[in-house]
Amino acid sequence: MQDSIEADLLAAHLVPFARGCPAWTDAYVTAMSRVDPGAAPERVERAALDAWRTHGWAHPAVVAHLQHTLGSLDDD
Repeated sequence: MQDSIEADLLAAHLVPFARGCPAWTDAYVTAMSRVDPGAAPERVERAALDAWRTHGWAHPAVVAHLQHTLGSLDDD
């Protein structure tokens, strides 16, 4: 699993990402499913939409990995 996380983060630096909400959300959900495979789908979907609203300018894999590691990235 660590290899896929590193691959996601490397891709975040090298590969452009889709900036539309549906594609961004899909990439976030895919990344989160790698770092937290036991997460409830409803929780991941809610987190993806929240992350899009606050961090949709950033690569979705990076946001997912940081949120998994650090918790919420909201500015609240």
